[in-house]
Amino acid sequence: MDATLRFAYEVLFENKYLALKGDAFQDFFSSLMEKRYPADFQRMRAWGRTGDRKNDGYLKSTRTVFQCYAPNELEASVTVQKIREDFSGAIEHWNPRMARWTFVHNSRQGLGPDVLAVLLELNDADNGVVVSQWGFEELRRVAMQLAATDLASLLGPAPSSSDFRELGFADLRPVLEAVEIVELHDDSPVRPVPPRKLEHNRLSPEIEEILRRGMVRSDLVRSYFDSGPDPTRPDRIARSIRQHYDEQSAMGKGPDAIFFELQAFVGGSQRATAKREAASYAVLAFFFEQCDIFERPPEIVT
Repeated sequence: MDATLRFAYEVLFENKYLALKGDAFQDFFSSLMEKRYPADFQRMRAWGRTGDRKNDGYLKSTRTVFQCYAPNELEASVTVQKIREDFSGAIEHWNPRMARWTFVHNSRQGLGPDVLAVLLELNDADNGVVVSQWGFEELRRVAMQLAATDLASLLGPAPSSSDFRELGFADLRPVLEAVEIVELHDDSPVRPVPPRKLEHNRLSPEIEEILRRGMVRSDLVRSYFDSGPDPTRPDRIARSIRQHYDEQSAMGKGPDAIFFELQAFVGGSQRATAKREAASYAVLAFFFEQCDIFERPPEIVT
């Protein structure tokens, strides 16, 4: 797997981790574990009146019971109560077949002190069970141990270095046309890109790298616009992307989450191949350079 493809899958994984909630997150976790530990990890589902007996997945080799929790917001008091209830239920139903109990969550920022305290308390209890938590980094490490074919099955297509090199006008057309049809209500001018913009917007290293690689082919996007018969087309598309950016930013979303929304917006329903993904990255990189999306850092006066 080349470096570009790896970075792309890092970005796609983060998108899934941030976007999925509730049962969808649990299903994603189970699919990830089945691919990483075939014939070892057992997916669990609720079964009649007995439910899942406080077990969202079981790794036989380490006798680990997993419990997934992915609400829209991770509230301390609710989370602490759920941890206590789920752990107590797992002890009741799965001892002595449970040597480890792992709390799997969807908080990109990590766990608060109250949640950590209850996990440490349960780990220190004299019951022979090791208690731990898995968040973004733990799941990312599991995912990135998969082969490229398994990652594609789990996360969808991702561009490699060759996909960027082989981009052509035909790959850009459907991506740009998907954006062009949006009704505009913003007349913001296009401004030159300032220095330090990547750092100023606090994007993750993976997304920074994808944008840098997309910028290598942003000249193709410019040439595509320059060769077209309509000189106003790039400004219309720029305003539609900026409009979508402003809407997502107004909702309080973080920079990485906004990037994923913009990628979905730019790619539209055409995101079916790795080369099409590369085209969407090149388009986003072009408008990032033009300062149509994300924020400009303060100008330095010398």
